[in-house]
Amino acid sequence: MSLKKLANYPVDGAEARTKGDLVKVAREDRVNLIFGQDHPVLMELCVTNDYMHVGEIVIPVGGVGPRASEPNSHEGDAIFYILKGPATFYVADGDETFHVRDGEAFFLPGGVSYQCLNYGSNPIRMVFTIAPGL
Repeated sequence: MSLKKLANYPVDGAEARTKGDLVKVAREDRVNLIFGQDHPVLMELCVTNDYMHVGEIVIPVGGVGPRASEPNSHEGDAIFYILKGPATFYVADGDETFHVRDGEAFFLPGGVSYQCLNYGSNPIRMVFTIAPGL
């Protein structure tokens, strides 16, 4: 990926909509980053603009205890679809846990604090959409 393409993230949504730059992003064109200071996970961004963020998250295995994502909350509703799991979501606001299996989705309203944990023996892969502008 060229640095020019990387510099286009996040995309200015209004400009992209007028130009028609909203296209399918191939796996090799995703922006890969390590998300989280204390609990790093791989995040592959496909779309990020003023209306939505779309990508894939991989939570690894190994270490002492379960691997987890960074505690997080964000503006806008989010939905996570588990490609390979299972995944356990801890929602701090209600001190609740939710076990989500392969092929299932998990919805989080905007502003809710959560963390995703991997208690399994394989990496978790999930796609997500966060809609701060809708």
